[in-house]
Parts: sequence; structure tokens; C-alpha cells
Amino acid sequence: MNVFEKLAQSARQWPDRIAIIDAGGALDYHSLWGEVEALRAQLDRLGVREGQGIGVRARNGRAFVIGALAALGCGAVIMPIHHQMKPAELADMLARAPLCAILDDGSNPAQPGKTLALENPGGNGLRYTRQDGPPVSLAPKIKEAAFVRFTSGTTGQSKGVVLTHRDVLERTRAANSGLGLTCEDKILWVLPMAYHFYVSIILYLEVGATVIVNNDYLAENILDAAAKHQATFLYVTPMHIRMLTSERSGRTLPPSLQRVMSVSSRLDPQAAQDFQARYQVPVSQGFGIIEVGLPIMNIAEAAEHPEAIGRPVRGFEATIVNEAMKSVPETETGQLALRGPGMFSGYLNPPRLREEVLHDGWFLTGDLAHRDSGGRIVLDGRTSSVIHIAGHKVFPEEIAGVLDQHPAVLRSRVFSRPHPQFGEAICAEIQLRNGSSPDTSEEILTFCRRQLSSHKVPTSLEFVAEISMTTSGKVRHGSRVPQPAQK
Repeated sequence: MNVFEKLAQSARQWPDRIAIIDAGGALDYHSLWGEVEALRAQLDRLGVREGQGIGVRARNGRAFVIGALAALGCGAVIMPIHHQMKPAELADMLARAPLCAILDDGSNPAQPGKTLALENPGGNGLRYTRQDGPPVSLAPKIKEAAFVRFTSGTTGQSKGVVLTHRDVLERTRAANSGLGLTCEDKILWVLPMAYHFYVSIILYLEVGATVIVNNDYLAENILDAAAKHQATFLYVTPMHIRMLTSERSGRTLPPSLQRVMSVSSRLDPQAAQDFQARYQVPVSQGFGIIEVGLPIMNIAEAAEHPEAIGRPVRGFEATIVNEAMKSVPETETGQLALRGPGMFSGYLNPPRLREEVLHDGWFLTGDLAHRDSGGRIVLDGRTSSVIHIAGHKVFPEEIAGVLDQHPAVLRSRVFSRPHPQFGEAICAEIQLRNGSSPDTSEEILTFCRRQLSSHKVPTSLEFVAEISMTTSGKVRHGSRVPQPAQK
């Protein structure tokens, strides 16, 4: 069974249950399936075929879900695209991933190509733009490929992760062995679907749950939506936890909401404790990574051990290793490695199969961690320079690549500092060319805003006389003092 057939199964099993609540109102499973099937038939008439790459660029809501599932129904390989991605970022991504067409909701100018009107009986507002060039297979080396997602940015270390239908269904099954979601659940959704579709949204639809889309993620609006729809599950990032804790109205979450999970980056234990004191609900941490899924969760021990991401879910194994791939003793920090069901099938660019990436079946996550005395896994930091911003992962090399294009900049170094609300803030050191003035700060930031998504734009620039280089002549991006392990 593939992902498209799973939705058909849900529509047969729970036709009258609400699948999605968004700005357009409530949509039950029978109606959702009808809109998906209608769009699938249109795409088939337009020539969408098995293996072709179809981009889906839409805001959170039914349009994104309908577009992605309809294209999957044609056998296409889906590449979600964040609707706020800037033209330069998107152009770079498309140069590395040969898409045949893009489905979008009209929130951005159409990409170059032939844009065709689509029938939208449900009012989802999608349009279809065929890209220039002959139709080609997006991931020809991987049988039954279903999804491609670039790991974070579109340059530097970013790679297109390829998942098959089997990968996705295996990882949703594994994730739900920990989450335990059912058709009675109502999930309050505030994260970008473009980055969390593969496990989260598909899992919710697979079990017949309701997805409550809340695109205004300010604390007061989250509280309003939770109360209005009697949400049972809140899936957020550490940023949202901090925002909700500092909200000043004194309101509480509705009694229906008994489960909160924080993902995307390490949650500060004090933030978790403050949230629980305010709302009387513990925050479970979940460790998610696009290559593997959602393999580690802290469910039963969240209240007593908020510092831990927990233990592997059923079917997964975790180990912590040193540089020689040897397991380290308990409480000693090493790199977290995982293996289990639903791991990615390969990378798109550069092309590599999963077997070429794994180490004796283990995937090295790049995260530093240790096991505490009770066997729980605690994150300590990262082996690479990746920066976590409000649920997004950002490569400093990508930002520096844009900064260095400015005519006043000789070279730049991008790094992060702790931020009380967003977890980390992007900062940059700038070495100007001779004759350039430091008064160009706002001009440089404006230059960045034209080419980078808003979460990638530095919050501060510091002009320095010289930027230190490595012995090989490279800038040391992302350097920061790692936070101490929670022992």
C-alpha cells in the first residue's frame, strides 16, 4: 500500500470525521478524498506520470495536503517547497532538482513556465505551472520514490533526501507506537507543512485524526485555537513553549489538551518546567530528523526528566559513538547514531544510496548526546555548524554565501548566539573591502532580505578588521561554545 491508498482507506473508514480545519472551514475525510481524487484526475490529464518531480508550494492548509496527495496518486515524486522561500533560493533548489511542474496556491508569483488553470471545486485555489524542459524522472535510481526534501538550506551541505512510500509508512507506524494517536485526536498544528509533512501530517491522516491548522502562531492565538476546537495534542518547537510560558493573560489550556510535544531542537529543561508549572501539562521532547523520522521520544518520563529526549520508539535502536564508531560509556558525550524502520532511501544531490551513507546500518545524526544514569538520551549539541531558528535548520555557509555577494563585503563569518525566545539568533561578522563604510549595515541586511527567507537573515552584523581563517584558507562558520551536558 502506498501513501495515496492510505488516504483512500481513511476516507472509507472515517468518511464523516473532520480531517482538516483551516481558514476555509472544516473538511471531512470523504470530502478531502473527493478533492484529492478530482485533482489527481486533472493532473493525469495534464500528463503527470510516475517518477516525475512535482513541487508543492503552498501555505499550511488543505491546498498543500490536496496538492501533495493528488500528485502522489499519479505516481509522482513530491518536493514540498516553503511558500516563503525567496526567488534566489528557489532557483538554486530547482537547478539541483529537475521538477516537471509546480503546484502552488497563488501566494507567490508563478515560476517560469506554462501556467494552467485548474478546476477547484472545493476552492483550494491551486494552479499548475509546467516547467521548461523535457519531463524527466526526479530520482531514477530509487524505486517507488515518493518524496524529496532538501535537508535545510539549498547550498553548502544541504542534500535532497529521498523517501519511498515504504519509508514513509514504516516511519509513521514507528512514530505512532510512541505517540499513540487515534481518530479521536485533534492536533493543533503550527509548524510548516513543507518541513513536517512526511511523518506528522501523513500520520494524522492515516489514523483518522483532525488537523487544526493555526497559521498565526502567537501564544494568544494558539490558546484561542486550542480552546475553540478542544485540541488534544499540541506539536510545537521550543520557541512556542517559551512564547506560551511568557504569555501574560493567565489563561490555561483546555482540559482536552493533555499532550504537548516539542521538536526541531533541544528544549531547555527550565523552559519545560516553567511550561508545566503554568499549564499543568508536561512537555515531551521528540527527536526528529528527515533521514530517519521521529525515532526517539520522551513520553512517560517527561515530567521527571525534561532534559531528556527519551528513548527509541519500537523498532529503533540508538547508540552513542566516538570518532572510531565505538560505543562510549554511560554519561560520556559522543555522536548519536540510529537505525530502524523507515530510514531514507538515498540522497538526490549528490546521488548516493542509503547503503553508501550508513555505517554498518547506523545513520550518524551529527548530534552530540549522552545517556544518563537511567539510560535516557540527552542532547548536548551539534557536531556541525547548523543553526536552529524557530523550528528551521539553517546552514551558516548559505547565509555567508549571500553576504559575500554584496560589493562592500570582502568576507563574512556567520554564527549563532543564544536567544531567549527563538533559541538561537543568527549573527555575522563582516570584513569590509577597503574604502567601504560600516554605515552599510542596513544596506547589507536589506540585500540579505531580498535573497533569503526571513528566518535566515542575520539579526545583527559586527564589522571587524579581519576574519580568522583555517589553515586551509576557509572561514570558520558557526563556531560557538557548546552548552554543557546535563549530567
